Amino acid sequence: MFAENRKISLRQLQAMLLLDFFGTAVLFLPGEMAKAGGRGCWLLAGVCGLVFAVLSLLLTFLGKKMPEGTAVEWCRTLLGPLFGNLVLLGLGAKLFCDGALELRIFSEIIRRTMLPATPVWVLTLVVLLIAGALAAQGMECRGRTAEILFFLVSVPLLVVLLAVAFSAEYGRVLPLELPAAEGWKDAFASFGVLFQGLAFLYFIIPDLKKPQKMQRAVLAAGVHAALLFAALTFLSLAVYGEVMLKQKLLPTLQMLERVSFTGIFLTRQDVLLLWFWIASVSVFLSGTLFFSSLMGVRMAGQTEAKRKNWLYAALVVLFLLSFLPEDMAQAHEFRLRASLWLNGFYLLVLPALLLFLAAVRKKGGKAV
Repeated sequence: MFAENRKISLRQLQAMLLLDFFGTAVLFLPGEMAKAGGRGCWLLAGVCGLVFAVLSLLLTFLGKKMPEGTAVEWCRTLLGPLFGNLVLLGLGAKLFCDGALELRIFSEIIRRTMLPATPVWVLTLVVLLIAGALAAQGMECRGRTAEILFFLVSVPLLVVLLAVAFSAEYGRVLPLELPAAEGWKDAFASFGVLFQGLAFLYFIIPDLKKPQKMQRAVLAAGVHAALLFAALTFLSLAVYGEVMLKQKLLPTLQMLERVSFTGIFLTRQDVLLLWFWIASVSVFLSGTLFFSSLMGVRMAGQTEAKRKNWLYAALVVLFLLSFLPEDMAQAHEFRLRASLWLNGFYLLVLPALLLFLAAVRKKGGKAV
């Protein structure tokens, strides 16, 4: 029903971006920020988040110059067929890398917290099939689903966060201090994982109903995410203190589990807490599958009808790649190491280069 209608509103775009930002990396974030910035970790989180929010303007500026194109047309037009295709292959590899690691880490978290007797491959397959079914229905279906899920999951999460805020011990945040200079590199690597969904902007702009207003919408989503990341880190610091926070593996989840729901007879509290990340990961993986299949169609010069074939191939590739890491720790460590370089290139270097080349071509009198 939705496959042929690919137009989405700016509100749906914001819902998709916010769900993409709140992937499994948020569960590790406060501990990583504490290691990088000490008691100044929440300031570090806020600044890093705002930097990535501003970086989103590069891709939206680029989309404003060429609103009818995607990364395929931008790279081939401005970089030439050889270098353009090489960069596109790298972008495709990034999409699969981000998706596979997100899938593996989420499956491991579900197995550890909820279903310890279930094999990881079963959980991986179930999550991937849900995301694949969503991606198969097209862009409008993804937009409407994200819009609905965002409100269904954000309200319970905010209620739990308010409960945490009332029980936190804010004396552990004092005395206030600035983050150490040497921690910024690690902090930016962590935040690159959080904002990896910005790479979808390479493809999504032609599908917007009002692309001329996308810059403010994307920036607003990034700023809201940055403030929420800072708040999560601040609350985690207030709950655990600097020393204990550095030792926590999944501090965000462990912090939320401190809130008791016994008064409403909820026997599986972990289901409610992980519901937000179930929705978030499903939306993010559907984006990975949808845009990788769209990229394959455009690079091969095929019609939209062939996208389903690329989607099936992407499902298989993503499933197999998710098992390359031995466990969750290895997957997360690799994700942090790769984040600084992959996101640094595709969220900063490449958009800036394409904007520069577009300006040069325009100055030379050639149509972009």
